[in-house]
Amino acid sequence: MFHRKNTDPQDRIAIDLGAFHTRFYSATSGLLLDEPSIGALNMDHRIGGDAALVAFGNNAVERIEGKRDQLRGIHPLQSDAHNNLGLSRKMLEYFFNKAKQDGLFKKQAEVSLVLAHDYDAKTAQQLLQVCLAAGASKADYQDAAMSAFLGSPFKPTDTGIIIDFGATGSRLIAVTNNEVKHYQNLAFGGDDIDLALCAGLLEHFQFVITPEHAREVKHNIGAATAQSLVQPTRKSINISGLSLKTNVNSQYRISSETVNYILQPLLDSLLRSITLAYASVDRDIKDAAFSGAIQICGGGALLSRMDQLVMAATDLPVEVVNRPLTCVVRGAAKQLVDAKAPLKLTEPV
Repeated sequence: MFHRKNTDPQDRIAIDLGAFHTRFYSATSGLLLDEPSIGALNMDHRIGGDAALVAFGNNAVERIEGKRDQLRGIHPLQSDAHNNLGLSRKMLEYFFNKAKQDGLFKKQAEVSLVLAHDYDAKTAQQLLQVCLAAGASKADYQDAAMSAFLGSPFKPTDTGIIIDFGATGSRLIAVTNNEVKHYQNLAFGGDDIDLALCAGLLEHFQFVITPEHAREVKHNIGAATAQSLVQPTRKSINISGLSLKTNVNSQYRISSETVNYILQPLLDSLLRSITLAYASVDRDIKDAAFSGAIQICGGGALLSRMDQLVMAATDLPVEVVNRPLTCVVRGAAKQLVDAKAPLKLTEPV
């Protein structure tokens, strides 16, 4: 969807081309675009490849759910990670042109892409070239780790620790003196939680649900710690799916206790992962961070009691960043405004 804060087109835009959501952000006008990073693939296309992609974002979701065509949803960034088919470049071009046509920013805007810490240089350069070909006057990239740090309450010169719980992966980041000093991937991302719920319901109850429905369950009645479920009122919701016992689409009522039972082994591994990652951070950084709080962001930060799980792993106070879903792209926009040197197209390292 598009979000308008004012009618003035912007000339400096940060773009977070995330695995599950693409977001355009202006430091002066806020969130301009927020759409799922999904493409609709025509399974009957005679050529295939990127030519078979017929829609992206919200348009792709609507066409897939409408079942008007023989379409299948794919995530271009994940597909390109295994075989570089150019799907990500085509998706970025679509979002860029859509935002430009809607007048959300100037045709000659300066663009800064947020790229994952382990992005390969070839793919990064190709994505920057897409921005230039679509009309950007200048294009550069920013590291997602530093962007996450700057999107939090930390100041650039602070020493602090932030954990970004992403859809396809999570990471612990330690920064001091405006430089990432420690970066470590954690056990898994939010998708693994969704898939674990799907597998658990299939194994124990012969009930099949989609990852999208699992995400709904997770956010409504899920919790990162078992202790959080010891409360007077238990929670439960109805979920749609296929009962393999009757081979009929039906409703199943799932409780918080069931969700916790299924997810506890996975969350225990996340706890161990955070504990090990934190233990490997330099003593000086941990001592400096001790006077403050660890910040957590990303979709996983919205899971109930995730702050308690991180506290158990680190023995430090933990805070959820304000607007955790847009923390990374907001930090990237902040770097754009604060940058002293002009943006330019550079070879990623």
